[in-house]
Amino acid sequence: MAIGIRHAWHVFVKLVSFFIFGFFSLTVALGLFPIIHLITGFSERRFKAFSRKLNHVFFIVYVKVISAIGCISVDIENKEALTHLRSKVVVANHPSILDVVILFSLVPNADCIVKGDLVNNKFVSLIVRNLYIPNNIPFDEQLERAKKSMDEGNNLIIFPEGTRSKSGVPWEFKKGAARFALYAKKDVIPIFFGGNDKIGLRKYDRITQYHPTERLQFKLKVLEPISIKEYEDIPMTISASTLTKKMKEVLEQELTEAK
Repeated sequence: MAIGIRHAWHVFVKLVSFFIFGFFSLTVALGLFPIIHLITGFSERRFKAFSRKLNHVFFIVYVKVISAIGCISVDIENKEALTHLRSKVVVANHPSILDVVILFSLVPNADCIVKGDLVNNKFVSLIVRNLYIPNNIPFDEQLERAKKSMDEGNNLIIFPEGTRSKSGVPWEFKKGAARFALYAKKDVIPIFFGGNDKIGLRKYDRITQYHPTERLQFKLKVLEPISIKEYEDIPMTISASTLTKKMKEVLEQELTEAK
């Protein structure tokens, strides 16, 4: 296949992938949420549990579909470590817009800290408001909601960078992920995103951009858990910085080995 035709096809399947995601989000929010509220007896806890399972199944199917049509390929090392995961803080580097989608397909009972701007996004606003924790509410409230969620068995997904990485720029990890883990007293599961450069899905990329020669490759590695026990008796200001440094070190080590 000529390079120009291949590029056009890849951009087309990327746009189809975005359409599928948007269509499902609207369908769930406008069509299924009212039904789920009814069948769960208007219990907030049962509603969230049911909806998270539904989301998990959708993301599994979604990742398989966009892989089948040639948009991405996904390989996971140590995937079995996520099968029965409960009450953990899942952290990862953040090279592309699809990272959270892939993590939701892998991590059962997933909760997430999401951008507050998404509350006003017509495609996902109802899902965000009903299921997840926006980062524009007071941080103390975020901590309490995240702890409650993890105490119920959910796993909190958070990207310590706070936003997508910029290509070629060193990572800068914020202390929020560490503070969530320490406040809730939950261990951390680091996941490394490798593979080729996610051209077209990176921060500030144009929608018509795509990798010039191949499909986008996501090579994930589930790393050893980071126990928070050694940080529990240290003041939060110090322990959060130390734990953040530890998370950054283990993920940067994988980045170095992947080069």
